[in-house]
Amino acid sequence: MAEKHTLERELGLTSIIAISMGAMIGSGIFILPGLAMAEAGPAVILSFVIAGILVFPAAISIAELGTAMPEAGGDYIFIERGLGPAAGTVAGLGTWLMLMFKGALALVGGMFYLGAIFALPPVETVAIVIGTILILVNIFGVKQTGGLQTIMVVVMVIILSIFVMVSIVNVESSNFFPFYDEGFSGLMAATVMVLISYGGVTKVAAVAEEIKNPARNLPLGLMLSLIVTTILYALIVYVLVGIIDGESLAGSNIPMVDAVEPFFGYFGVVLIVLAAMLALVSTANAGILTASRYPFALSRDKLIPEFFAHISTRFNTPITAILVTGGAMLAIILLLPVEDIAKTAGSFQIVVYILVNVALIAFRIRKPIWYEPKFKSPLYPWIQIFGILSGLYLLTQMELLPLIGGVGIFVFGIVWYYAYGSKRIDSDRSSIIRETISTGYQYEPKTDQPYRIIVPVANPHSQKNLLRIVASIASSRPNAEVIALNIDVVPDQTALAQELQFNPDRVKKQEELFEAVRSAAKDLDFNLETRAVIGRSVSGIVLNMIENEQADEVILGWKGRRKKQNYILGSNIDPIVKDAPCKVALIKPQSDNIGKTVVFIGTGPHSITALKRAVILTNNEPGTSLTLVNIQNRKQDMSEEKIRMKGEFLLRQVISDSDIGDVDFKTDVILTDDPKKEMLKQANTYNTVLIGASRSSGIERALFGTFPENLGENAKGNVIIIRGRERTFRSGWHLFQRIMSPKGTD
Repeated sequence: MAEKHTLERELGLTSIIAISMGAMIGSGIFILPGLAMAEAGPAVILSFVIAGILVFPAAISIAELGTAMPEAGGDYIFIERGLGPAAGTVAGLGTWLMLMFKGALALVGGMFYLGAIFALPPVETVAIVIGTILILVNIFGVKQTGGLQTIMVVVMVIILSIFVMVSIVNVESSNFFPFYDEGFSGLMAATVMVLISYGGVTKVAAVAEEIKNPARNLPLGLMLSLIVTTILYALIVYVLVGIIDGESLAGSNIPMVDAVEPFFGYFGVVLIVLAAMLALVSTANAGILTASRYPFALSRDKLIPEFFAHISTRFNTPITAILVTGGAMLAIILLLPVEDIAKTAGSFQIVVYILVNVALIAFRIRKPIWYEPKFKSPLYPWIQIFGILSGLYLLTQMELLPLIGGVGIFVFGIVWYYAYGSKRIDSDRSSIIRETISTGYQYEPKTDQPYRIIVPVANPHSQKNLLRIVASIASSRPNAEVIALNIDVVPDQTALAQELQFNPDRVKKQEELFEAVRSAAKDLDFNLETRAVIGRSVSGIVLNMIENEQADEVILGWKGRRKKQNYILGSNIDPIVKDAPCKVALIKPQSDNIGKTVVFIGTGPHSITALKRAVILTNNEPGTSLTLVNIQNRKQDMSEEKIRMKGEFLLRQVISDSDIGDVDFKTDVILTDDPKKEMLKQANTYNTVLIGASRSSGIERALFGTFPENLGENAKGNVIIIRGRERTFRSGWHLFQRIMSPKGTD
């Protein structure tokens, strides 16, 4: 049967604000104030505020639509579902072009700022070189993290806030008069130019499928980022107008440098250039990354040829979309001056925002059964009507080139749809996404509270031995439920749904894997469910699944080697072992025979958990035996007799604390000069080895080494490293005694 897929949600409120502000704090403040000043004079301050107000209706509409349809494609999806594929074609192409123009503007602006401290070739040449590098970065799928984006935004906001606080004392009131000398038409022309500064709203919509708790985080993140950015813009432009004379500011491509240099010298210029480069290069890169997702949404709905969404088999990125998007950005840089780039991008944005507001009204009027937004726009429909009318008015205030761009994309989109898309689309558009992809798995609590075990699976040929051990664990609990989890990690450059839609080979292999797992579960007689998740991080997905499923245990297969030098168990496993709020078992399965079993008992916090698990395994498997071994280092300041007594006392305490009942087992205390070597030697005389994890015990790991990890890497039989849900008081007390009383007995 076809597996239902979950698209992993990892973006919280902080990430949404960082993404949105990171996309807005770029060309809008570093490039456009000077160019807009030439249009409006000192009233340019109002143009930034008005632009923020005019974007608000679209932002509030996107917030509602995004909570009802959190899917890849953002505003394109909203418009296509609400107004039909013709309007969707216009929206998809318009947003795609807008993001290209915004990225091109950021690249050119970044090079202007870089030229303030370095002697550079022509700006366009350097912008082409940097743009080419960013295209390659996106093709190769270089990881871009929400954490890095957050840091960059914080650094930018701090630098810009310091600039405002320090510079505001130098504002000259005379610079603001005459304030309104360019009239209303000049103010509107400047507003049209700076409107592109607020394009971050569109970017957030494009990643709506990845937002955690979208009902709260999407509207709150959009509103907070829009309000904060608008206030910051107004303050910065106020300072710029107040400290730079009008003639110098009007038309300047580097207004922030012009403001800083007279008061703070070279050091201030370097700081501003740093902030500008962080903002502008980040915006350009985000333009390529985000814009390249729109061809996927259009291709998926058969509105443009499918090859636009081709995924590279080598890099797992949408290589055609990235090349087309990046190439178009480079062409824009070569062909258009910076003012025309800004105005044309603004015209595309206005068209899309008008359609977003119309789409929300359409949904409210139609009231489809499935349309149940978790957030609803206040003051409906008046806010949307204001957004539509103000957008139409702004289009009438544009110069010829941007007007041709805005109206042209509308006309071209309609013509393209009827000439190409209308002949290929399916009759039931909404079912394309909703029947193929589940955009979020919601946990529904069950009254019998089963013992849930999550088992990530990846290879059908290597899961048999692992599942045999899982079956033994599950059989000890009558209501156990095993969830086999297969994870597909895609790079940031690829929309989550894109991997599923355009990688049928991966889907086929996944089905083969699940069939093998289901067959094994049937043979081994345990209850099995399957989950297929597409996301960005293996460990993050597993941890989220543990929380969503309220899992009692996660069992991880391990090959017994470390992937990177700075990890103990591997980059995907370490965070799970450290942060999972449930029991964690790490299994290196070498055979399906439990056989002779040994538990190494130490002073670590999880020896009791390891012993309990060993009892479960040996009780449920015929032909097994159980031995408890404590290994003591001879090099202690006491006699061998006392050392042996110490080990025997520890074994008795752990057995007593484990409350394992009447179980047949042997015990042994072994004295050695090399505990790690002896442990491995002993382990290789058994079929299965269990040991408590030391990874979560920082003190023990630092003092006594990582015995479990070394054992897992080198032992020849089955190895099970286990961490309990929480530490036991007594085993932690043993460790404290060992540190404080080297002579003593436990």
